[in-house]
Amino acid sequence: MLATERHSKILANVNKEKTVTVAELSKLLDVSEVTIRKDLIKLEQEGLLSRVHGGASIANFLPVERSFTEKQAERMEEKARIARQAFRHVQPGDTLILGAGTTTMELAKLLGEVAGLTVVTNAVNVAMELNSHGVHHVILIGGEMRAKSFALVGAVAEDNLKKLSVYKCFIGADGIHEQDGFSTLSLAESNVNRVMMERSRKVYVLADHTKFGESHFSSFADLSDVDRIITDRLDKQTQASFLDLGVKIEVAQA
Repeated sequence: MLATERHSKILANVNKEKTVTVAELSKLLDVSEVTIRKDLIKLEQEGLLSRVHGGASIANFLPVERSFTEKQAERMEEKARIARQAFRHVQPGDTLILGAGTTTMELAKLLGEVAGLTVVTNAVNVAMELNSHGVHHVILIGGEMRAKSFALVGAVAEDNLKKLSVYKCFIGADGIHEQDGFSTLSLAESNVNRVMMERSRKVYVLADHTKFGESHFSSFADLSDVDRIITDRLDKQTQASFLDLGVKIEVAQA
């Protein structure tokens, strides 16, 4: 199928459904998700549609940050698998940073199985989950709380983080792009993520497959800045593209 024909079918589908996912278009047109993402970038540049998290929508739609509760209900099984895979990298006595997010929350739920952890977090709900285990030293960094994500951000949060050093950092991302690196929809959270990474010896990004190929408002790291990405699944073309850039990708076991 020629690119022009593919683009026409993508636009027809978007106009009919209002919002479509990369996976749906890939299956419909029998091409890879990488090809679909490239098509969506071109069509967005032409003003014919808007790329959104994991897909595309009609052109007058702009990405809107959703609340923790809204995101928590999506891809629950995939997030749990990613968290279980990330848990394999946690050892007794570790010092950790956990960023805000639904997948890091899934990891926090598992950490009760390991004693003697010191865990720093900027997420109020993650801190409460960790504290409920009763076996960790939990440090909530302070700062201004964002209502949508329960994340603590701002100068106080960043300054407090700069006084600490940990071994491993587990954070999420709204977008993972070959050129733009890791990004979020929030500038404030992006700034805190950057400091978290700077204060950690090893950095793991936890992100499901829909985040790949996406680029959002604020970039907080280059691909080379992290030790590995842990995801639920990835098509061979996308995985090969990132591996060619020297990015270590770990796919969660079913």
